[in-house]
Amino acid sequence: MQGLELTLEADIVLLKERVAIITGSSRGIGRSIADNFAREGAHIVLNGRETSEGQLEAMAKEIESFGVEVAIVRGDVGEAQTAERLCTHTLEKFGKIDILVNNAGVSPMATIEEITEEQWDEVIRINLKSTFLCSKMVLPHMKKRGSGVILNISSGSGKSGGVGAHYAASKGGINTFTRSLAFEGAPYGIRANAISPGPIETEMADGIFTAERKRTLSSIIPLGRLGDSQDIADAAIFLCSDKASFITGEILEVDGGLLFYKPLSYFKH
Repeated sequence: MQGLELTLEADIVLLKERVAIITGSSRGIGRSIADNFAREGAHIVLNGRETSEGQLEAMAKEIESFGVEVAIVRGDVGEAQTAERLCTHTLEKFGKIDILVNNAGVSPMATIEEITEEQWDEVIRINLKSTFLCSKMVLPHMKKRGSGVILNISSGSGKSGGVGAHYAASKGGINTFTRSLAFEGAPYGIRANAISPGPIETEMADGIFTAERKRTLSSIIPLGRLGDSQDIADAAIFLCSDKASFITGEILEVDGGLLFYKPLSYFKH
């Protein structure tokens, strides 16, 4: 009997037949979320800027091997026309949108004095405005269906500061925007949450932290290591599944127990 229970549990797929849009999904956390959602039975809509065309095509082929359907919508979701096209194409192909993961983002390092007005606007547009635009586009459809999940990828810097003021401000905005989404969406059966990663081993992190800084960070993280994209994908699967049906407005820290007020000096430019 125990063997039968284990077999049945292994056959459970948490996102079977769901349709999930994942912005910024050509690499790093976005790519891992796309792969893992597909393994859980979700049909995937990939998104990235034009420069990532080859990556998205290769990803689509890999994801289709899990027996799900894949669509690609290229473009910068910080622009309203791209966000609208992303929603429209998904509905035309799949007829519904169950999940939106707002993952697209950039993470430059600079002091406040170094940040130009153009750089400030660009980071806010890509990180925060894209989250607003894509959410705004899917909300009418989710309201009509009476269900849906929006998951935003934030950062510990949204609470602590550090890294760059423009980046921290954009992620702090995502946190409060998530709670507003949760409040407005709840009467329509729509849940909205955010994941707040700590230091994660990705291509983006390689451009921010030297090997020495990574070792230092690992030494002060209670669990003794940097996270990886799988850690974030696992949290995303849970929050987007029915297992989290009574969770909304949550900013989930996935950081190995790191208390951000202690290691801010390690994030200095």
